[in-house]
Formats: sequence, C-alpha cells, structure tokens
Amino acid sequence: MGSQRNLDPLHGHAQGISTTIESLNGALKEEQTEATESDAENSYVKQWLAYEQTTRQMIDNMLATETTLVESKVVWLLSQYLPQETPLFIANSMPVRDVEYFWPLGDRKIQPVFSRGANGIDGTLSTAMGVAHHNRSTVLLTGDLAFLHDTNGLLNARQLSGHLTVVVINNNGGGIFEMLPISRFESVFEPYFATPQSVELFSLCKAYGIEHRLVVDVKDFVDCISVLPTQGMRVLEVVCDGETTPAEYRKQSVQQRKHLLSAV
Repeated sequence: MGSQRNLDPLHGHAQGISTTIESLNGALKEEQTEATESDAENSYVKQWLAYEQTTRQMIDNMLATETTLVESKVVWLLSQYLPQETPLFIANSMPVRDVEYFWPLGDRKIQPVFSRGANGIDGTLSTAMGVAHHNRSTVLLTGDLAFLHDTNGLLNARQLSGHLTVVVINNNGGGIFEMLPISRFESVFEPYFATPQSVELFSLCKAYGIEHRLVVDVKDFVDCISVLPTQGMRVLEVVCDGETTPAEYRKQSVQQRKHLLSAV
C-alpha cells in the first residue's frame, strides 16, 4: 500500500494514493473502455500540452518582470540572448535543475551538454573546456562551488583553441541545500551544508591570467552574452546588487524559485 507522506522535495501540494498495481491497472482499463485507445492517448497528450502552454506563459511573464539577477533569471536570459547554436555546458546541483525548470521552448538550437550521475561536480570546468576546444564559442553555467572544485582546469586555458565564457553564479556556497529543512538551523547549516568558501574570484582569475568581469545587473549580463568572443577564456561572475551579500543572494534566489514553482 502507498504512503500518505508528502515526498515532494519541493514541498508542493501533493495527494497520496493508497492502492495496488492490480487495482490501478483495473481502473485504467475501465477508463479505456469509454474511448478508443488512440482517442484516449490524443486527449491525454492535448491535456498536457495545454498545461505546458499555460505554465510556460506564467513563468515567462513572471521572469520577464523580474529585475534582479536571481538564478532563475540568469537561466531565462541565457535562453533568450545566447547566440544561436551556442554549446552550453550546464553544471550539476542547481544550474541543471534551473535549466529544467525555467528554460523555455525555442528554435535557437542551443546545444546543451551536462554530466549527470555519480560524478557530482568533479571536473566541471575541465569538461566545459573540452567541449569548447575546436568548437563554436561555448558557455559554461556553474555555481561557485563547482567552479572552485576544478580551478586547476584553468591551467589548460593557454591550450584552448576556441573560446569559453564561464558564467559563475556566486552565491557563496551550495544553494541546492537551501531547499532542505536543515537550512532553518543557520549555525550548523552555513559551515556544514552551504560550505561557503569566500574566494575572491577576481584575484583567482588574475593569478591564472584569465579575464574576469563582475556582473551585477540584467543589462550588463545581456550585453556580455549576446555576442561571444571567438578566442580565449573569460569568467563572468554574477552576483546580486552591491548591497546584498552572497549568502543573502543565495536565499533570495531560493525564495524566488519557490515562488515561481508554487505559482504554477
């Protein structure tokens, strides 16, 4: 029998159904007797397409009016303004989830690449550099922890034939863990779950001879991603406005993400 517990990790509204496979199969067969199999299938598909269209429009309208560079807005802007056919490597943790949640349908032929599974955040930067090598100008979307986990990959920048733009969402830690109940206990959450590193990315990039640019508003970000260089490597560090700390930015992005998902 099924459990009545709400196992939705986002804690959205859910209705548990206690039944057996046999009972469910019987109920579905009864439904199918009222219409041909093809009619039922077409109706089901049309219903989901209608839901998708309505939901997509709501999300797009909300993100279009969002004025700050919260994480969901960054993903939405990339979908709108990256040059056509841009290879886009997407890091694990929140970036790949935000792309799944907020990237709209389109005909711009963006080429998404990501490494899921047991690898976690290992080799994120190096893999993106491999995608960019002898390829079209490429973009990496990553959080600060995944980027810092593989900063030795910057040693290969001089061997890169092509261009890689690294979009680092710097929220000073692991934003994905803000979705867990433990985030309410700040004294243990920050050092053991968020694990902020507080690295000055400008100085890090300078040590490797990599171009660095701090991006704090929507217009600047759009200008940076609309036209990509053809050679070399650069890091676009995305933060919120100067009055918001990285940790506050992390929490602000989480609250906005929950607001978007709960609204639909």
